[in-house]
Amino acid sequence: MTKNIFRIVLIGTIASFCSCSKTAHEKKLYDYASFKEGFINPPVHAQPKVYWWWLNGNTDTVRLKEELLAIKKAGIGGVDIFEIGVPAYTNPNGMIPAGPAFMSKESQQAIKFAIDEASKLELEIGFNLASSWNAGGSWTLPQHAAKSLYFSKIKVNGPSAQKITLPFPEIPKTDGKGKPLLITYHPNGKPVYYEEVAVLALPANDSNPIRDTSQIINISGFYDAEQEALSWQPPAGEWDVYRYVCANSGEALKLPSPNSKAPIIDHYDSAATRAHFMYFINQLKPLLGDFSKTGLKNFYLASYEATGSVWTSSLPAAFKKVNGYDIYKFIPALFENDLFHPEIKKKFEDDFTKTLSDLIINNHYRKGREISNQYGLKITSEAGGPGKPLHNVPVEALKALGSLDVPRGEFWNKHHFYDKDSIDILWLVKEIAAASHIYQRGIVEAEAFTSFEHWQEGPFDLKPLADRAFCEGMNRVVVHGFSHNPTGTGYPGIVYHAGTHYNDKRVWWPKIKPFNDYLARISFVLQEADFVADVLHYYGDKVPNFVYPKNTQFNVGTGYDYEVINTEILLKDLTVKDGKLSLPGGALYSVLSLEAEGEINPTILLKLRDLAEQGAVIIGEKPKSITKMANQAANAEAVGLIDKLWVQGQTNVNVETFRKGKIISGVSPLKMLEALNIPPDLTYPDKASSLLDYIHYKKEDLDFYLIQNTTSQWISRFVDFRQQNKTPEIWDPVTGKVIPVPIYNQEAEHIRIPITLAPYGSFFVVFKNGTETPSFTSVTASNQHPPMMEFTPDGIFFLDEGTFELKRNGKSERIKNKLPVKTITGSWKVTFPKGWGAPESETFPDLISWTQSANTGIQYFSGTATYTKSFRFDDEANAGNNKRIYLDLGDLAKVGEVWLNDQPLGITWAKPYQFDVTDLLKAGENTLKIEIANTWSNRLTGDAITGEKYTNTNITIQQKLPWAQVPLLESGLLGPVTIQTRKLIK
Repeated sequence: MTKNIFRIVLIGTIASFCSCSKTAHEKKLYDYASFKEGFINPPVHAQPKVYWWWLNGNTDTVRLKEELLAIKKAGIGGVDIFEIGVPAYTNPNGMIPAGPAFMSKESQQAIKFAIDEASKLELEIGFNLASSWNAGGSWTLPQHAAKSLYFSKIKVNGPSAQKITLPFPEIPKTDGKGKPLLITYHPNGKPVYYEEVAVLALPANDSNPIRDTSQIINISGFYDAEQEALSWQPPAGEWDVYRYVCANSGEALKLPSPNSKAPIIDHYDSAATRAHFMYFINQLKPLLGDFSKTGLKNFYLASYEATGSVWTSSLPAAFKKVNGYDIYKFIPALFENDLFHPEIKKKFEDDFTKTLSDLIINNHYRKGREISNQYGLKITSEAGGPGKPLHNVPVEALKALGSLDVPRGEFWNKHHFYDKDSIDILWLVKEIAAASHIYQRGIVEAEAFTSFEHWQEGPFDLKPLADRAFCEGMNRVVVHGFSHNPTGTGYPGIVYHAGTHYNDKRVWWPKIKPFNDYLARISFVLQEADFVADVLHYYGDKVPNFVYPKNTQFNVGTGYDYEVINTEILLKDLTVKDGKLSLPGGALYSVLSLEAEGEINPTILLKLRDLAEQGAVIIGEKPKSITKMANQAANAEAVGLIDKLWVQGQTNVNVETFRKGKIISGVSPLKMLEALNIPPDLTYPDKASSLLDYIHYKKEDLDFYLIQNTTSQWISRFVDFRQQNKTPEIWDPVTGKVIPVPIYNQEAEHIRIPITLAPYGSFFVVFKNGTETPSFTSVTASNQHPPMMEFTPDGIFFLDEGTFELKRNGKSERIKNKLPVKTITGSWKVTFPKGWGAPESETFPDLISWTQSANTGIQYFSGTATYTKSFRFDDEANAGNNKRIYLDLGDLAKVGEVWLNDQPLGITWAKPYQFDVTDLLKAGENTLKIEIANTWSNRLTGDAITGEKYTNTNITIQQKLPWAQVPLLESGLLGPVTIQTRKLIK
């Protein structure tokens, strides 16, 4: 029977692998023109998605339809339907009533309605397979529910023959927090599901507490389970006899809707996974018909956050298959820390966790993927953590994520969880990107902007977080999240207790599309192109194993990037091509760096030998020992190989050493790259400052460098890109503009470009084939950095005043630049919407934050206010002679939309808040209208202080402070508003 179980698992695993190429994101073949068009107008699969929270399962079809329309209009490409409960402290007076049980008939009708309506709008739909998380539901039978291991213990004396009754283990009725465990019992008091695991005898009162397995006797063969009787003649002395039983753990869904409380499934049991997935398929297919004709694309599994000890029926057989020895005599070590010598216990714990990792990957993630793919759906999950000390996730993360169609990670806004090395394990992006790359999945999703900073942020506050995640490889944003609001819930509406509240109740929602377009443009490029890195880092064979944020635990050096690989892909797919390490899909790396683990898996050692003999450059600390594996042939072949392969690096690295089948220790990845004469991929004079972050992608003959200003200040630098004989362009994801670079020079190893970035600015520097002659080859100013500049399709604007030197065709031209600026002075009329505490109209003598007003109604105002003003401009409005005129709003909070002379200029959400108004500005009188939207925070604070009831929400407190103590946030048009005349240099 055991062999048949493993044969089924193996067949399922093979089937899952075979379907990889069919279900992974298929990158299209683009020519330059179509790629540029995809960047300017990104397709749906590049647009951000949202978690669509159905709080307490309470839905309203009228609002479901309205929300989907709002989602589509805002430039969002899809939703993950996610029913979930709300904590009691965030639901005062039952503001959010309980809806029907998840997947009940009434619930299914709401699901069908939502999927039908979303499909009409061509939105992509994901569906979470639980009410909250982990996987599970009311349909979960006891044999499929999560399991744990329990034991009873009695003392017996030998050597007399005895028939001993072994008591049934005591199973707790409540968890550590006093909540009832969801275990079904027979009238006899025993759980409906249980199975015997082992009966063991250990010497009692041993003077030496550290045992050897020879002292532990497996007496399971003497035990009659039906009679619960042990017929065994113990040797002389006193013995502790343990009866180990597997039964349900009773662990419940984490935060289900009130009518959906239920147990979670056994994530390590393929039969439980199949039952769970097939329940949804069998319920949804009669409702929806052919899934391929709907917008339903994915099933979603949230992160695994089960607690307590874990057991499953197939674990003993799996353990022996993976590790080559029986688990039974080591079971006591799961409950007693000091039973075995520390080294023995550590080896067993590692083997136990590795077995759990294989079980959850094969029996849950791969099995779930196999089933989903059979019905035309993909599987998405956060299968890679975060792990300990936050969650008990026993996985080799890259393998777990690679077993999916779409791997997903997460990152938070102003919330962190630091491990013992002070690394934020809630920033989970580099790991997801690595898994997607090495398993060729194409999509790197991230649950984005999760937060406890309720209603504090605007889109520009989120931009640096998004850019950092993009620079680690994220290529699709899944905003956490959009809370469904039934009719009559008021403003700012009901919300899930965590996350950036990203729905049509937001003040700035009508102006959010340009931000979503920005996210989509970057996502499109990173989805369709391929990641470029110089170093491939093998992160070792330990389990659990996780990839940390970029340049934290592992770092090559500024200007270089790295990929991370695991055991499975290293063994299966890594080859050597012309001296470079190669993976399927065309990725090439110059150096393989090994994680220092102290000991090494023999199969890995043999693979490294082969790679080294084929000319791969491999560096890493010399292991002290070889891990004993179940593969005896590999163990034997690996003996003595460590000393044959490793050599100690010298001060001056001899590169030819690597061409002779050796692995070198004592050399950093950076030093190795330098020895190989591989210059930085991107560099600038003060690179140690880390002002810039970047990521490099490639598609055919196009190279894309996304670069990010990590600071709140304008910066300008000469940036060197490791490119030869190509022509650069700027692709601006904020505006969608593609702009030729007018100043650059081909150096020996790089193309040098003067780059100016606004505060937290970012854009792509794109290199295409061809050696077009630049307008200029260099620019100099009075200091080492280039002047602040803006490139346009027609030429260059200098953003600094001063004298600058441009070089063209070997000749220098001196440019004396002036920036005539007219400040729009005088009072502004500001109108506020009725019914929100502010006066309908107010005159602002100067531009100030609303929070500085003497009127408390304005101080506490949340919403969109309109500024209007007339102003005069002289004949310089005629922008002939290569002049352009810009309207600059200075500063604002949080989003603005502008009209000049009744003509729309557009929405502005990121610095600099400015528009080219050359063709709209008139000589003489002009009118200006500016709408500014802030956040709900100030009104919530005002209501808490004054007792007014303008707002109505289920969030009664901030994460740290009551609303009355939350500081007011700067809001409104802050200025100064200026008209700037710029001279165009061609």
